[in-house]
Amino acid sequence: MVPVLRHGLRLGAALLVLSGPAALVGAPHPLAVGRAQAQEAAPEETQAPGRKTSRRARERASKAAVTAPGMQQATPVAIFGDWNVFANGQGKARVCYAIAQPQTRSPKTLKRDTAYLFVTVRKAENVANEVAVMLGFPAKPAGSQAKANAGAAPTDPTLNLGATRYGLVTKDNNAWLQNPAEETRVVTEMTRTPKLQIKTTSLRGNPTSDEYALAGFGDAMKRAREECK
Repeated sequence: MVPVLRHGLRLGAALLVLSGPAALVGAPHPLAVGRAQAQEAAPEETQAPGRKTSRRARERASKAAVTAPGMQQATPVAIFGDWNVFANGQGKARVCYAIAQPQTRSPKTLKRDTAYLFVTVRKAENVANEVAVMLGFPAKPAGSQAKANAGAAPTDPTLNLGATRYGLVTKDNNAWLQNPAEETRVVTEMTRTPKLQIKTTSLRGNPTSDEYALAGFGDAMKRAREECK
């Protein structure tokens, strides 16, 4: 139900090996680690719009905990608006995170796996604001991705908060902030802004945009930090 854990997440004395989209949770930033082993993502395809979901079905879904594939071992803690709080492990190995799915996705005719945006707190590593995205499809990398802390070019994948753009570094169908030093600023702005957009271009050349509602995010992060004190 979260981000990209490439190798595994140590839970107590056992090593939980994650596969599929779950590989994101707890994974170190790709610019901080020489090699990244994110999972292969299924290629996206164009398709006709599917049938509409009833309002009642959408309301039921909005109240259910968001659980990404491979993260069923994580314990649901609370739900604040579109944001879910989960925790994994005990003591110093405990990992907590706030996670949500996009409210809208465009283009609507593009078939993709489910996307997730999450912010992780890893107690053992003193990490409090790691921002990561599971895109649901392989994305083109940023032109400046080879340079650590480089600014975002106009065509690079970005996380957008209002008029501010933050460059993203991508690996297969996963993404992180290109400059880890911006994580605290981004998380702070997420508590003050109503929505966030993730803009990328797929490997097939399709521009994409996922919009996340941020109502409830501040409370979700507060609870995640309390769970990982």
